[in-house]
Amino acid sequence: MPKRGADLLVESLIRAGVRHLFSLSGNQILSIYDATIGRDIRILHTRHEATAVHMADGWGRLMETPGVALVTAGPGHCNSLSALYVARMAESPMLLLSGHCPQSKIGQGAFQEIDQVTMATPVCKAAWMVTHPDNLAQDLERALTLAQEGRPGPVHLSLPSDVLEATSDFGKHCKAVEEDRKPQLSDEHSVPSASKDTQTWVLQALDLLNVANRALILVGPALSRPHRWSMVKKLSERIGIPALPMESPRGVNDPWLHGAANLLAQADVVLLVGKKLDFSLRFAEAPFSKEVRFIQIDPDEDQLSSHERVVLKLHSDPLRTIEDLTAAAQDRSWPDSSWPTEVTMARKTVPANWEKLRHTDQQPIHPLQVCGALQKFLDKGDILISDGGEFGQWAQAGLEAQVRLINGPSGSIGSALPMAFAAKLAHPKRQVFVTLGDGAFGFHALDFDTAMRYELPIVAIVGNDSRWNAEVQLQIQNFGADRTVGCELWPSRYDKVVEALGGYGEFVERTSDLVPALERAIESGLPACLNVAIEAIPAPTFLH
Repeated sequence: MPKRGADLLVESLIRAGVRHLFSLSGNQILSIYDATIGRDIRILHTRHEATAVHMADGWGRLMETPGVALVTAGPGHCNSLSALYVARMAESPMLLLSGHCPQSKIGQGAFQEIDQVTMATPVCKAAWMVTHPDNLAQDLERALTLAQEGRPGPVHLSLPSDVLEATSDFGKHCKAVEEDRKPQLSDEHSVPSASKDTQTWVLQALDLLNVANRALILVGPALSRPHRWSMVKKLSERIGIPALPMESPRGVNDPWLHGAANLLAQADVVLLVGKKLDFSLRFAEAPFSKEVRFIQIDPDEDQLSSHERVVLKLHSDPLRTIEDLTAAAQDRSWPDSSWPTEVTMARKTVPANWEKLRHTDQQPIHPLQVCGALQKFLDKGDILISDGGEFGQWAQAGLEAQVRLINGPSGSIGSALPMAFAAKLAHPKRQVFVTLGDGAFGFHALDFDTAMRYELPIVAIVGNDSRWNAEVQLQIQNFGADRTVGCELWPSRYDKVVEALGGYGEFVERTSDLVPALERAIESGLPACLNVAIEAIPAPTFLH
């Protein structure tokens, strides 16, 4: 008996190892929902399409294999795009499957008809429409491969409802649209194979690094994740050159870098591994010196910089080139230097008054007091998910975690809660903590309902300063303290919101209550929210 396109899609997902679909239902994808019944794949349905995409993004970052989001057509697809941009900038491997109006009705004013592929193309690696049930398996395989190779990132497939509901004789009934729609690629993603040119480049790169006095390795978001980072560390240790991840929207002013941010100015050679010479590196301007030279490896040819300080560049797969560099470096002697220790110590060093701030008992609570309480739990190897904003930056600066996800180069806020749900799903035996501001909490607060339904007991610590504090601080810097506008929020009881959804909530006003409140939240076994009244202060900055 011929199978529907939806059945073929679900079978292909299962063969590819996909066991979770992060989704919100809608007319055009109900056949996929039907096809999952009785199969070894689970739909986790959310309260907003962006939540589904953020969960797939979080899964992709943590597991280093694509998470899959499934949304409906038109408004559902549109709701997912801002989250897709977050994943794109974070170089997260994921797949967005969107239902689509019937292919046979395109151009006739079909319900929720819109050019979804063109809309998605700027915020993903590739996007195209599946035009026939027989193409589903091949298109899915290609999409999952594209999401992982080179610079990882999201890929989008639009799935017309008549393609999903039809069997393989579909072509006889659809003549409105050409059979072979070409995928729309946002940039060139073919990564060249190793060649003599690559070997020559490797030797030249090692020559430059070998004679440098204060070289650095800076890596992009994808290279900051466990498997890839382990390969970077192996190269770093072999050649005695320190490596730093660059995944913060604050770039060289990333508060996690601590004092190491000020050592960027001393670097004489910088090896960029899958790291664009973009706004986060201030386009090679200060704090970098005018004498610094850059070496760049990038999987996307159009991201190789034409800046005059880039003296050597290679269009290649970063992982393969790291392996080549590490292997070739074995044949050389590398000078001893105090530089790696200096960078490591600067990264670990924080201002002298921080220790006191962590343990004082003031009201409102200083963000570092929250960090001091939470660090006791992270020392046990639990997972930290930190949102953006000023409180998020304090958390990123003041906490150390073996596994950490942050909002990423997009500079967005609101993704932390959904990513935490994905983290708990991926690591059910590990405690997952979320740090986010009161503004960020509002984006996906109702998805505590999702966490309840799927028994995902994360602990969210909301830094409540009753304002969009990041914007307040920018207004003060740019226009003056007497010209702040449009950033006030109520000191709302977000803990009560979570309680109303069935979770655990607690309002914290004193430092001495933080650790007991964290313990109670964990012991509840429920998705939890600690609503902490904090001092409204700017995030720390280390770059002079």
